[in-house]
Amino acid sequence: MGEVQRLLDELSQTLCKFREMRRVAMINLLNQVRCCECGHKKRLLCAVQQTPKKQQRKSCSSNVSRLLTACLSLMLLLTIYGGHLARRYNHVRAYGSNACGSTFFYTYTDCDVCV
Repeated sequence: MGEVQRLLDELSQTLCKFREMRRVAMINLLNQVRCCECGHKKRLLCAVQQTPKKQQRKSCSSNVSRLLTACLSLMLLLTIYGGHLARRYNHVRAYGSNACGSTFFYTYTDCDVCV
């Protein structure tokens, strides 16, 4: 469990580092653009001065946890679907392809198969 947590921490740290680099590059790019005297420079200076590290790490960690949750959910759905396909394969193998078809709403026990 320690290795998994360490891997997650390193992944989160890497993603946060590159996110911060993108943010700094965007701020530098926007600083090079001419200002139209409507407050852009003031907002950029506030954004540069306001670097909350704890909040940024938390948002990166939550993004990583959302990604892992989505991956695990997808794996669970694929496992359920694989079980359903195996069930259909076994039924067709046992009773032939003209046997009563099954869907999610009507199971194989809902129809009589005459052998």
